[in-house]
Amino acid sequence: MRIKKQVVCCMVTLLFPMALSACTHSQSPQIANELHFSLDGISDVTVSYDEEPITFFKAEGDELIIKEYMTENKSSYYASVTQKNDRIHVSEGRKPLFKDGFYRYVEVYLPASYQEALTITTTDGDIDLSRLELQLSGLYIDSTAGTVEINSAHASDIHLSSTSGTLELGKIEADTIQLQTTRGNVLCDELTGCVTYTSTSGNADIKAATGSGSYKANNSGNLNVAYAEVTGDLYFFNKNDAINLTIPADLDFEFEATTKNGSVTTTFQEYLTIDGRTIRGIVGGDATITITTETNNGNIEVAYGEN
Repeated sequence: MRIKKQVVCCMVTLLFPMALSACTHSQSPQIANELHFSLDGISDVTVSYDEEPITFFKAEGDELIIKEYMTENKSSYYASVTQKNDRIHVSEGRKPLFKDGFYRYVEVYLPASYQEALTITTTDGDIDLSRLELQLSGLYIDSTAGTVEINSAHASDIHLSSTSGTLELGKIEADTIQLQTTRGNVLCDELTGCVTYTSTSGNADIKAATGSGSYKANNSGNLNVAYAEVTGDLYFFNKNDAINLTIPADLDFEFEATTKNGSVTTTFQEYLTIDGRTIRGIVGGDATITITTETNNGNIEVAYGEN
């Protein structure tokens, strides 16, 4: 009988702190930690968290400010900061052992005067840059499952990647643009630059592009891309789904489309000849640009856009 009482007492002792902790964590997150950084001489800022949402705001002054909101305020949960030479690296702090009910989110206040490199990484957290118009030397974002929102970003180099989340993009402009997903989707209003897009099974929907690019869907996922201006070669590959491409009506170009089991439809069929599974031809009298499309099992459709 004494042994049973001891077991019951032990269980109560273990469960009581957990129950108390659950009650504590049910409260709304409160500001727990606030960090201020001078950006004088800084050329690289990195913000890295796990499952915490990160929302960016325009700072009123010239300091970088990071605010952490938590349901439980402990200094061990505060961000880890490394500042060395011209780099600032801010990453998440610790979490409770039993983190059910614990919640943390982050606000970053970025000065408009900062125009160097910015790197942001998360696992499951969303990244919201929709309130900013970014002018940077480089923008690098890596997300596993969260949604990435960008309103406007201009940089020399932009690299955006997501495993299964969505890239919701407004106006993106850079010399080189890399978009990478595994199962994630890319939605973009305006895309300007030399684009390298790769995906395993995500969809791409780009409403207005300018420049050149290579787009590869290595398994499935539709490629819907409309070019308002083409300044260099375009290449599209989709293994098992469709390619829907819109190009300017006044463009002179050399065209080639190859498919094993799909169909090819264009609005310039009169310039094309069929050679087995490949359709090719030259459109216009000054064709300095090449457009190449290829699928295994998907249809290819290329059409002129409106003038």
